[in-house]
Amino acid sequence: MMPLTLPVLSEHSFLAWIDQAQPGDSISYYEGLLGVDRARDPSALPGSTRSELDRIADHAMALAKDGCLLLVQRRIAEDRIAYIAIKASGDKPRRN
Repeated sequence: MMPLTLPVLSEHSFLAWIDQAQPGDSISYYEGLLGVDRARDPSALPGSTRSELDRIADHAMALAKDGCLLLVQRRIAEDRIAYIAIKASGDKPRRN
């Protein structure tokens, strides 16, 4: 079993990165299994850590929906994924 994972950076650091990042810049904001680690029952993370991870993931998703970030994943191991945010160009994506 993989060791307990923690957010790669804090919510404050993630938001600060978003404010200063240039288009194309990327940051890994979590390593583990995000869906599992955000859920109360299967997650082994302490409640405060899980709450911060939830807020970081919610910010990432909201900013991706707004076209400010692109979210990608990179498999590190069978049970470990790097979750990466890439600063978008600023141009709004076309929606069909």
